[in-house]
Amino acid sequence: MRSRRGSSQHDGLKKMKQPRILLADDDLHVLASVNKLLREEFEIVDMVSNGHLLVEAAFKLRPDVIVTDISMPIMSGIEAVRRIRGSLPGIRFIFLTMHAATAYRKEAQSVGPAGYVLKSSAREELSQAIHDVLACPT
Repeated sequence: MRSRRGSSQHDGLKKMKQPRILLADDDLHVLASVNKLLREEFEIVDMVSNGHLLVEAAFKLRPDVIVTDISMPIMSGIEAVRRIRGSLPGIRFIFLTMHAATAYRKEAQSVGPAGYVLKSSAREELSQAIHDVLACPT
């Protein structure tokens, strides 16, 4: 770690703001793994375990991107996204799911534009999916 007392050409530069990510999954191991995967590149603002908590956290924290599972207790990720998108249209969404079936993908698309990443390929694709949805106009 560099001392702030010393002067260098980089001292005056501000650190770029990391995109703020809210994670939602009812599997705590998945949450921990995704957090570990993303935390170097993004600011993880919270991790929640059901759709109701996701809605509450979204309104409170106003993240840039929400990464959510589809199947969660109390309220599905799709229903949570539907409620959030109605009031906070600037938030981007990525569904991180084990559901590869076309029916799930179509249902996810019914709530508006979003990324769709299978949990089995999260290590290779999730970070890029976040960058992709951030690059799209709201």
